[in-house]
Amino acid sequence: MVSPLLIVIAVFFLALLFNIPFARFKIPPIIGYIFTGVIVANIFHLDKEHIDEIAELGIVFLMFMIGLEFSPAKLKSMKKEVFGFGFAEMAIVSGLFGVFFYLVFKIDIKISLIIGSAIALSSTAIVLKLLNENREIAKPYGRNSLGILLFQDIAVIPVLIAISIIVNKDANLSELILKTLGGFFALIVFIWVYGKFIAPFVISQATKTHSDEIFMSSVLLTVLTAAAIAHFFGLSYSLGAFLAGMILSETKYKYQIEAALVPFRDLLLGIFFLSIGLMIDLKFVFYNFFSILLMTLGFMAFKAGIIFSMLNIFVRHKRVAIKSAFILSQIGEFSFVIFALLGKYSLVNEVLLQKLIVVAVISMVFTPFIIKYIYKIADIFDKDIQNFEEYEIKAAFVKGHIIIIGYDKIGSRVAKKLTQLKIPYIAIDKQIELVKKGLQRGDNVMFGNAADKHILSELNVKDAASVIITTLNEEHTELITQNLLELNKNLNIILLVEDDIQKEFFTSENICIVDKAKELAEKLIELAMKCEIVNNNKKLV
Repeated sequence: MVSPLLIVIAVFFLALLFNIPFARFKIPPIIGYIFTGVIVANIFHLDKEHIDEIAELGIVFLMFMIGLEFSPAKLKSMKKEVFGFGFAEMAIVSGLFGVFFYLVFKIDIKISLIIGSAIALSSTAIVLKLLNENREIAKPYGRNSLGILLFQDIAVIPVLIAISIIVNKDANLSELILKTLGGFFALIVFIWVYGKFIAPFVISQATKTHSDEIFMSSVLLTVLTAAAIAHFFGLSYSLGAFLAGMILSETKYKYQIEAALVPFRDLLLGIFFLSIGLMIDLKFVFYNFFSILLMTLGFMAFKAGIIFSMLNIFVRHKRVAIKSAFILSQIGEFSFVIFALLGKYSLVNEVLLQKLIVVAVISMVFTPFIIKYIYKIADIFDKDIQNFEEYEIKAAFVKGHIIIIGYDKIGSRVAKKLTQLKIPYIAIDKQIELVKKGLQRGDNVMFGNAADKHILSELNVKDAASVIITTLNEEHTELITQNLLELNKNLNIILLVEDDIQKEFFTSENICIVDKAKELAEKLIELAMKCEIVNNNKKLV
C-alpha cells in the first residue's frame, strides 16, 4: 500500500510541475490541477469518495463569496437573469439534448431528458471563479452567466427527484415535491435569521478579541454551518452557503470575511479541480479519443448555439448573448452527481456514461481558454463593438490620474476643465444616457456602478492621485468612500455634500468636504461685491 504522505508529495510536485510553466504562458492553474488529477488517478489508488467530499467544500466557499457580492436587493434586480434566462436555458437545452439521446442512442425518453438536464448544467466553480478573478462578473454577460448558474444549482434538485421516482416506482411524486418545496422555504427563513442575527453576533464577538485565529474560526464556522443547514433541509451545500453570503453582504464585516476566506477557497478549489482529473481513465480515452473529441466539440457548439439563440431574443446586444453562450457551453460539476446515479442504478450503458464523464471533464479544460479569449471569440461572430461594449467599464492603465464619480452637470464640467488643463482623468456614471453624451463630447467617461468594489479596482484606484465624488446620494456616497479607502487608504477624496448633516458621515482625514450650499452662497456674495451698475443694468466683472 502506498504511503498517504507519498501521494500528497506527488500531488504537490505534479501540480507545481504543471503550473509553473503554465503560468509563464498565462494558462490558468485550473488546467494544471486537472492534469495532476489525471496522472495521480492512473498511478495511485485513491479513495475518491473522501476526496470528493473535501473538494465539494471548494464550491461551498466559492458560492459563499459570490453571495457576499450579491445583496438581496441586487439579487432581486436579477430576477430576469435567474428565473427567466435560467429557466429557459434549463428547459430548452435539456429538452433538445433529451430528444437527441432518445433518437440517436435509443434511450428511454425519461432517461434521455435526465441526461439532457445533466448536459444543460454548466460549471459554477470554473466560470464564477474566472469571472471573479477577471473582474467580469459585474458586466452584462457576467450577470447573465451568474443568473443562469444560480438557477442551474436550484434545478439539480428536481432532476435528482426525477431519478428517485424512476428508480423507486412506489415513490409518491406529490409528497417528494412538497417535501422539497418545504425544505427550500424553510432554508430561506432559517438562513435569513442565521445570517441576520446569529452569524453577525458570533463574528462581532470574535472581532472584539483582536485575534486573527479566532476571527478566522468564526468565519469558517459561519460558512460550514450555513452549508450544513441547507443539507439538513435536503438541498445542496452550495445553495445554503450562497444564501448566507448574500445576507452577510449587508453587514460591515463583508470585506473582512472576504479577505479571510480567499486562501481557503483557492486551496479547496484546487482540490476540487484535482478531483475532476481523477475521473479520467487514460486507457479509455486513448481507445475512444476521436469519438470523445467529436462529442465534446459537438455538445459544446450545440449548447452554445442554443443559449445564444435564446438570449439573442431577450438581450439587447448580440455580443452579450455570444459571450454568455460560449462561457456556459461546458458541462458542469453537478452533472457528475447525475451521471453517478445513472451508473449506480444501471440506467445508461456503461461505455456511453464513461464517455459523457470524459466529455464533461474535457469541456471544463477548454473553459478557461474560452473565458481568456472571450472578446476575440465575440469579434469572430460580431464585428460591431460600438453598439454596447464601448460603454462597459474597462481597466484604467494610467497612473496619477483623477477619478470623477458622477458624470452629471458638475462632473461633466470638472471633466471639461481637466481636459483643458491636460490632467489625466477617468469619469464613471451608472446612467447610460449620460455616458453616451460624454463619449460624444470626447470625454473619458465609462459606464459602471462606482459602489461596486470590483469596478472601482478597474479604475486603478491604488495609483490614482485623487477622487472627486459629485453624487449627492448619502448612502451611496458613504459606500463608495468606504470602498475607495479600502482599496487605497492614502487616497485623497473630494466630496460634494448638500448640508452640514451629511458631513457627520465622513470623518476620515483623507476626505475633503465641499458644502454645496455654503460654497454657492459665498460665490454669490463674491459676485455681488464685484457687481457694477451701468445705465441701470447689472454687469458682472
